[in-house]
Amino acid sequence: MVNDDSHSDATSQEGQADTRKRAGAPGRFASGHADDSGRLDRSALGELGDARGGFRGVWLALRRWFAWANTDNLMLVNPISTGFIGSLLVFIGSLQTNSPFTSKIPGSWYLGVDSSPHPGNLIVELLAQSLVYYGLILTAVAWLRIVIGTRRGEELRHKWLLFGLWVLPLMVAGPLFSRDVYSYAAQGRMVTLGINPYNGGPALLGNSAYRSTVDPIWGMAKAPYGPLFLYLAGGLVELSGHSPLLTVLLLRLVALVSVVVIGVFVVKIADLLGVNRDLAFALSAANPILLYTFASAGHNDALMTALMLIGIYLFLKDRRLAGIIVVALAASVKVPAIVAIGFMGYHWSSSDRVLSKLRGLLIAVGLTFAVFYVLGLATHLGMGWIPALSTPGSVLSFEDPVILVGYAIGWVFAHIGLPFGPHFVVGVFRAIGDAAILLIGGITILGSRRSNIVRLTGVVLVVTVVLGPVIWPWYLGWGIVLLAIGAGDLSVDFLILLTLSAMPIDFLGAPTAFAWIGYAGLVTVLYRRRASLVAEAEEVIFGFRRAVAEVVPDRFQRYIPKVARLDAGA
Repeated sequence: MVNDDSHSDATSQEGQADTRKRAGAPGRFASGHADDSGRLDRSALGELGDARGGFRGVWLALRRWFAWANTDNLMLVNPISTGFIGSLLVFIGSLQTNSPFTSKIPGSWYLGVDSSPHPGNLIVELLAQSLVYYGLILTAVAWLRIVIGTRRGEELRHKWLLFGLWVLPLMVAGPLFSRDVYSYAAQGRMVTLGINPYNGGPALLGNSAYRSTVDPIWGMAKAPYGPLFLYLAGGLVELSGHSPLLTVLLLRLVALVSVVVIGVFVVKIADLLGVNRDLAFALSAANPILLYTFASAGHNDALMTALMLIGIYLFLKDRRLAGIIVVALAASVKVPAIVAIGFMGYHWSSSDRVLSKLRGLLIAVGLTFAVFYVLGLATHLGMGWIPALSTPGSVLSFEDPVILVGYAIGWVFAHIGLPFGPHFVVGVFRAIGDAAILLIGGITILGSRRSNIVRLTGVVLVVTVVLGPVIWPWYLGWGIVLLAIGAGDLSVDFLILLTLSAMPIDFLGAPTAFAWIGYAGLVTVLYRRRASLVAEAEEVIFGFRRAVAEVVPDRFQRYIPKVARLDAGA
């Protein structure tokens, strides 16, 4: 696997060395005071500006000053207490009876929900929302502190205490920033009544307490989840005594346990690969995306990701069949886990011959669909979830580049008189996006090695989200968890900006423009780390060409596009 260490310029290296020197030797998260010798005063800025050429000199000085000042201040933060206070403020702010951050429908949670609609108070509402905003900022600061500390080699000694204190207030609060968990509960109730969720949405429950808390958007939507998850949801309904609120509580506990499992197996895989276990934990289990959208919101993506990690770990431990079956179970919760099946199946065989690898891939895919079929029979739910996979795409998400560009082009077409409206063009762009996902995924699998399947699975999962029909922050968690393992400078920078970009968009209900500011930042990161990015892409493409050269007979080689031939560019 190519190491994505930075190829930064000499100025950056000097700044990093100086920062490390002032921060002291790596140690526990109890940093001493950093000295301020590196900071520049106004006169120094002016002199530097004159010396280096006016505005450009001032700009360089300001950039250096802010980089040093922010790092110095950040290293003084106590991450455990700061993150706990941040989560506590979010919890307190969410208690306001008209909070937009959690459901206030009667019966939706134990705290902060009146039995009847409340007129509210504008000043109280603004103050409560401000607490949530400030709490999220503190959470981000605390998270950045542990990421930067572990990146420098500091030991994250009390990781589970930190995790517990950060997540506890979020679990006491009602499900935050999403109402999907109420849909899961309603679908579980449908299973117990013998109503197949693949034939219709929670509206089929009629006048039911389970239906009342479901977001109306999904009232008629067919379930896009696998039979394993729906059967589990039905079991939790039975366990709760058919109590909607207790069912939601149990579903959130499953999500919380799943995030704990993610933290455990991220560390196990990091140890197996000989990489920084504390940095991997900080970027994944302690990531605000996982804390808020996996654990607190109770999304089933947490269970899918946990099972996927367990399967990958078993595979890397040479328990390959068991690993593939466990990942197939993960895909039976939610289908994106099947991406890992592609990489694991391709490297199932110990042979270096591509035909043997392709045979292993076909067997792994066949085994996965056999698991789907058996679960469909055992749960009496069948395979109706496969056609229902398009359900999430029924929502237009303008944070999704494919949707926004397609809609904009369609709008222009409609206004110049062409018979192609926005929805038609969006449909075409979605098809192109799906084709691009398959193409990129196929090339990456064929160009992968057994040593980099964890990282490349994460890459393809991120690509799947970005080019897919809709983007939600919990979707980003799939790739974040895998990219966190063995992350070098490119991945760390990318994951930091990805996380901080996703937080304001969906957690705060910020406008779509924030998403595109985030995209601009991500493109900047990729450009600055382009040497690492290009080196890794070249390695994957070379592996792909080698696979094509081995499989395609010589007499047909001339029909292959030059970009896919081994001699291309030679």
